[in-house]
Amino acid sequence: METKIKIFETGTSDGIMSKNPKFYPENYTEDQIKEEFLITRLNIGKKFGFNGKKILQALQKTDTNKLDYPDGTYHLITDEDINNDDLWYVEIPADILIIEEKHKNIVVGNQMADCPILIVEDRKQGITALSHCGAPYINRELPFQTAEALIKNFNSEADNLYVYIGSNSKKESYIYDKYPAWATNNKVWDNNITNNNGKYTIDMESAIIRQLNELNINNITISPYDTVTSPLYYSHSAFVKGNIDKKGQNFVGFFYK
Repeated sequence: METKIKIFETGTSDGIMSKNPKFYPENYTEDQIKEEFLITRLNIGKKFGFNGKKILQALQKTDTNKLDYPDGTYHLITDEDINNDDLWYVEIPADILIIEEKHKNIVVGNQMADCPILIVEDRKQGITALSHCGAPYINRELPFQTAEALIKNFNSEADNLYVYIGSNSKKESYIYDKYPAWATNNKVWDNNITNNNGKYTIDMESAIIRQLNELNINNITISPYDTVTSPLYYSHSAFVKGNIDKKGQNFVGFFYK
């Protein structure tokens, strides 16, 4: 089956996809940041073929924002969600966003700087789910929950699901000097965290694929780009290790054409 969506990724050539003040000059006001960020989004929209004001992303719970919802919570995009001038400021607390084909040219995506974005498209029914799958979210089986949301709630069949795993920190670059504290799910990380002479390599892609295979999903495409080493992408990991050119955020998303 042919895809009905267009997937895109932004990077260092597109500008920083964030309005976090840490990415802007210290003397910038909030209004100046918003204005510059809007220009970045509009330019990206022109590049990929959508309106830069029509971008939705989930407000995902973290250790710091204290949001409280059940793991794997999904939200199906409604007319009310997109009835705003600038969708960037629409807050949707959830792990997973799902959008139907009837909502043309509305972008669903997420910011990232090393973590993989997971896109699961049901090509037969015309419905697609997206989630931001950093390692702690993979640990609590968000990739499984993302695909399961379509199968369980929208009657998707595994053979009709096509998956894209976005650019991320590959196992060659994602290395800890001790076993990571967030890796508490042995089923997820068995053989996906490897101790090499005291250095622990983290294979997020393999951990994601294992969860998808549990649902008999085999139509999987993986971006070949390592955000840590590729000059095309910003990378939090590379930045904290001293590469100042890597300071920023990318964005991975899709829209129905």
